[in-house]
Amino acid sequence: MTATPTPPTAATPELARLELALSALVRWSESKHIRTEVARRSGCDMPSSALRLLEHFEAAGPMRVSDIAECLRIDISTASLQLRRLRADALVSRRTDPADGRSGLIAITPEGSRALARVRAARCDLLAETFGATPPDQLGRAADVLGLVQEHMLAAAAQYATTPE
Repeated sequence: MTATPTPPTAATPELARLELALSALVRWSESKHIRTEVARRSGCDMPSSALRLLEHFEAAGPMRVSDIAECLRIDISTASLQLRRLRADALVSRRTDPADGRSGLIAITPEGSRALARVRAARCDLLAETFGATPPDQLGRAADVLGLVQEHMLAAAAQYATTPE
C-alpha cells in the first residue's frame, strides 16, 4: 500500500494553484516542440542550460566560474563544460579579473546579447500567438504577478544560499 503524500502545512489553495500554474509554464517553455520552434525562429539552437547562462550573465554581469556554479547550484566542472561551448560560439568571453589578476571573469559578449535578444523575440512571438485573444490589461496583470513571484523567489534563493546545508 502506497501512502498519499501530505501537502506541506503552508500550502493554501492559492499556493497550490500557483504551483500548478508555474509547473505548467515551465513544462511549456521547456517542452521539446517549444524549444525547437524558438530555435527555428531565432536561429539559436542551444541547450536550455546555455540560454539560462546567457540570461544569468545579462542580469548579473561578469562573474568568476566558481561564483556562477555557486549561484546556479551546479558543480564547477558542469559550469566549465557549459561555458566551453558558449566561449567556442563567441557568446561569452573570459577576461582577467581586475580585482585578482590570477582569476578570470566570464561575461556575455555583444554576439551573446544579440543571440539572447533573438531568442526572447521568438519567445514573445510564441506568447503572442498563444495569448492573442487575451486582453492587454489581463496580460499586464499576469506580468505584474509573475514579476512579484520572481522577486519573492530571488529573495528566497538568496536566503537559502546563506543557509548552511
